Amino acid sequence: MKKRITIEGLAGMVKRGFDDVGRQFSDAIAGLREEMATNEDLKHFATKEDLKHFATKEDLKAFATKDDMKSSEVRILQAVDKIATAFDKAEKDHAVDKPFYDRHERRLEKLEAKVGLKKEK
Repeated sequence: MKKRITIEGLAGMVKRGFDDVGRQFSDAIAGLREEMATNEDLKHFATKEDLKHFATKEDLKAFATKDDMKSSEVRILQAVDKIATAFDKAEKDHAVDKPFYDRHERRLEKLEAKVGLKKEK
């Protein structure tokens, strides 16, 4: 007969699992805590005076508008389309020329076999 797991037993299993994980990573967590900046460190990181030098929404509006972004997206998509068209054309040209090249390749192989450079298939 199987032993049934109770809610208390399941809770104990989960707690033991978390305790094991906590023990395994305690050294790593301690190292991270040593590396983390304290509140005192952060006080000198960015002062109120430093924040005045950050760009505001108004500054960014003058930098690039949505219309500028849309027009640059259109230019990028057009350039990508030109590249894709060039690849398509090259692929179609290759497909058209392949039988011609294959026919000449077979002819060369026959000639090489007659001259004695290669064995005929």
